[in-house]
Amino acid sequence: MLSVAVITVLCLFPLLRNDFTNWDDTYYVLDNRLLRGPAWIGIFTRPVVSNYHPLTVLSLAANFAISGTNPRSYLILDLLLHLLNVVLVFAFIYSISHRQRVVALLTALIFGIHPMHVESVAWVSERKDLLYTLFFLLSLIAYWKYLQTNRSTGYWACFLLFACSLLSKPAAIVLPLVLLLLDYWKERPFTRRVVLEKIPFFLVSGLFAVITLKLQSVTAMTSLDLYPFWVRLFFASYAIIVYLAWFFVPYPLSAFHPFPLPDHLGWTIYLSPIFLLALIFLIWHFRKNRLVVFGLLFFLINILLVLQLVPIGFTIVSERYTYVPYIGLAFLVTMIVTRNVRAKRFIPAVAGAVVLFSAFGFLSFKRTQVWKDSDSLWTDVINRYPDAPLPRAQRAQFNYSRAIMMEPTPAEPFFQRVIDDCSVAISNEADVSKTKGKKRDAKTHYMRGVAYSNLKQYEKALDDINACLSINPDDSEALYQRGTLLVNHYQKYAEALADFNRAIQINSEGKYYLNRSICHYKLGDMANAVADAQVASQKGVTIPENYRSILNAGR
Repeated sequence: MLSVAVITVLCLFPLLRNDFTNWDDTYYVLDNRLLRGPAWIGIFTRPVVSNYHPLTVLSLAANFAISGTNPRSYLILDLLLHLLNVVLVFAFIYSISHRQRVVALLTALIFGIHPMHVESVAWVSERKDLLYTLFFLLSLIAYWKYLQTNRSTGYWACFLLFACSLLSKPAAIVLPLVLLLLDYWKERPFTRRVVLEKIPFFLVSGLFAVITLKLQSVTAMTSLDLYPFWVRLFFASYAIIVYLAWFFVPYPLSAFHPFPLPDHLGWTIYLSPIFLLALIFLIWHFRKNRLVVFGLLFFLINILLVLQLVPIGFTIVSERYTYVPYIGLAFLVTMIVTRNVRAKRFIPAVAGAVVLFSAFGFLSFKRTQVWKDSDSLWTDVINRYPDAPLPRAQRAQFNYSRAIMMEPTPAEPFFQRVIDDCSVAISNEADVSKTKGKKRDAKTHYMRGVAYSNLKQYEKALDDINACLSINPDDSEALYQRGTLLVNHYQKYAEALADFNRAIQINSEGKYYLNRSICHYKLGDMANAVADAQVASQKGVTIPENYRSILNAGR
């Protein structure tokens, strides 16, 4: 087992040099006020990014106490949790395979270094994957011991660990079905007792399912009108086939696999039900083979919630969703291989395993570097999906954040990159805007407008800021930017004053008062100019010395 852990570390250690990304890490860590303190009541009462997972947030709060917004401690803990899960996979498979050490080791190694699992470990926001899996596996191990000993302590340990798994990520709601699958694997008679002992699990699962649907229906759920139910059935069959194929050939990989356009689903999606029917026939054909049924159903049960029957998020498939499901496939494959490798085929089998694990290890090593920062992450996605709006907007946001912190001249190439990415995002956003409303489109117009302004292309800047405000009229920053453009470059002081007034009503920032003060001064209202400058100064804004002199002279 030590050798498996060492190989896993060697394949994944580059992630320890990575930074946060702007894909949810901002919400989970950088701007998450629940971590400050921490806010104990808030952690257990408030959702984060449309999920209720207080134990995950609590673990992030522990990291924040150690290193603040330095990513190192977060990534170290992620790697340690993954290693612990590798050990638990070994323990679980060792138990249910009647102590077949080779099967357990190979399954644990596949789990540890599979390229599809890098996303769950290298992405700080996916701490929930690691933590829920930890408790999920512990719960399954406890239940297996309960089946062996029939002691109630094992049953209640299983239930308690199940609750902890749910409090780490709602995906654990499928655990009761996996418990029934373990009953089947154990050849336990399907009696009234078997059903009754699962009722508490199903009740808690139902509660968390309702809570999750309620939270995600507000911001995370894709419009059901955009993709009717018959299309979502195609999505589900496509996802199953893709996840199965990527278990054996994890290529091409990407952190983001967008939904197809509603009127261009593609032939792979239309043909996927044929392959799904073949899989169903395979399960039926081997229905008396407990290994095949157990391995495939373990995979299908754990992948069930993310098949986009209810579209959640921006992606049709996601690599992180395979973190637990692939345990079933890995167990099935390793059991079949070890059963069928005879003495004469031992050397070729070992050579094949070395090639396979070397390929997996190399791909995982390379994937950790994709997650180095937001630029490398989204550039990798854009290389795969050059026209997808979200990756373009996310990379633009990263370069925008860098540019606004620089002096004007060195910032120019970064602002140009912002314009280039935002232009692609905006041109393609209209096709998919129904999925998440228009807020992302508004932000993209805003960033491009500010970039144009910094490159002294003021007409284009004003057009983009106007477009942003047409989508989101209450964007105080956009109102501030438009007011500033109108004062500095168009001398439309009355229109600018209206923008500053509205911005201050929404969010009374000091810089808004300063620019409104200048606007009042330009309109000849010295009293209000002085008053707003005083408020700006009280809010910590430095008043330019030349403007301060003008105000003092006019009193």
